Amino acid sequence: MESMSFQLDVPRASDAQLAALFHNIMVDDEIDLSVLCPDDVSPRCTEEELQACYRLCWQLLERGVDLNAFRRLIVRIALTRSPDAEERAAFKKVRARFKHMRFACSNFDRRHRYPRQLHFITSIMGFLQDAFKNGQQLRTVWLAVVLRLALTRGPFAMIRHRLAAFQPTTPDEFMTFQKAETGKLAAALEGEKPITGRQFHALRKIISRRTAFVDTLRVVRPSVKLNALSLYLATINGLMGDMHDELILKQVRGEWDYHEGLFVLPDEISSRLRMLVSRSV
Repeated sequence: MESMSFQLDVPRASDAQLAALFHNIMVDDEIDLSVLCPDDVSPRCTEEELQACYRLCWQLLERGVDLNAFRRLIVRIALTRSPDAEERAAFKKVRARFKHMRFACSNFDRRHRYPRQLHFITSIMGFLQDAFKNGQQLRTVWLAVVLRLALTRGPFAMIRHRLAAFQPTTPDEFMTFQKAETGKLAAALEGEKPITGRQFHALRKIISRRTAFVDTLRVVRPSVKLNALSLYLATINGLMGDMHDELILKQVRGEWDYHEGLFVLPDEISSRLRMLVSRSV
């Protein structure tokens, strides 16, 4: 049942809280191979904390993105086909907020899924970023046009409406969701089975969702233990992100089939995932 008392804009997060969350997001893939796995990797939350996490993610997107400026940026990318460093950085920052909102839907809504329209826009942003990073100029133009159309007032108003129809998860439901995600990691690690690029990406998304959860919670509930867990997850997230970038580049070059090609997870990733799974509740 939807919470009747929950409000997206109240209480209003402080600028310092939003800045802290955005900082966490921008360093959520920094690699530190010396970081050890904490003993507690399954922090429990109250219902109020879970709702506060979703609210914080909403306000980061709502208050942090100038849609008109972003629309102009997309048009410039379509025209130039190769954005400069400043434009790439601006694009990355907006995409980070959208991605984090998508993670918030997966984590904190009891349905544990995101609106299709939000997923479409966030995915197109990712494809567009890959296109201009890899010098695919025609693909850059096409995707920029699609993204610009998706961000017109009508479609974006529909996204805001869907995000506002938040159904808060309960602490027990949330732990059940995380246990299911951990189970997927455990199954993939069993027997060191070869996996495809698509399967690898699915595992990476589990880690990204977990990282996003911890990085939001440690703003709502600051904690040294949560900071330590964030560092460990960021290392796994970064290692998997770098590897995924390599797989995409090989696909672009025609050197490897992302959907059919098989490989075994490197030890630096699999060993850390195993440790995370072994310490999960």
